Amino acid sequence: MAEYDPARPLVPPAVGLAAIAVAFGGVVYAMFAAPWFSPLYYALSDLGARGAATAPIFNGALLVGGALGAGFVVTVLADTDDPIRRAGGIFGLLAMLFMALVGAFPLPDPLHGLVAVPFFLFLTLAVFLWGAGDYAVGREFRGLVLVLLGVLHVVSWAWWFLFPWFPPGIAVPELFGSVAFAVWGGWLAVEALEAVRVDRDRL
Repeated sequence: MAEYDPARPLVPPAVGLAAIAVAFGGVVYAMFAAPWFSPLYYALSDLGARGAATAPIFNGALLVGGALGAGFVVTVLADTDDPIRRAGGIFGLLAMLFMALVGAFPLPDPLHGLVAVPFFLFLTLAVFLWGAGDYAVGREFRGLVLVLLGVLHVVSWAWWFLFPWFPPGIAVPELFGSVAFAVWGGWLAVEALEAVRVDRDRL
């Protein structure tokens, strides 16, 4: 029988935090590495367009971050019994997979839009449903924060579509969604790390 490794429970939350650091950090780095880029006038995907100097950074961050994030969400789903949060977790897993596909099919690939749109749809549902599930089981504060982030993401897209005074860059609502998704994943990962620490203190 293999010996128990006390560091093993740390792996899933560490992978989750690594996914956020790689994906979100890579996107932010690409933004600052491209002097021509402004979220007010471009899409985030322009940073990964074929031929762009930032394409390897941007697309690589989405590919690696999506793969790491999918692994983390699978472990989260395994520990989740609440049906609302499970639904949110399933959408979170789909969002991670489609995030990786966004990096695999950069602009101007005709498949890019077909994977980018579901990514933002799934991440919104993941954040909103997980927040609703939190609220339903008594985690009111985190539930309200996540639901609010999901709603703000939808509102940012509505403003972009409906109001001519809103900046033309689609990166603005994309960033709202990216931040919401990072907050959701980061919160779950940090909570999982804290649970491991508490379990160790009980030994």
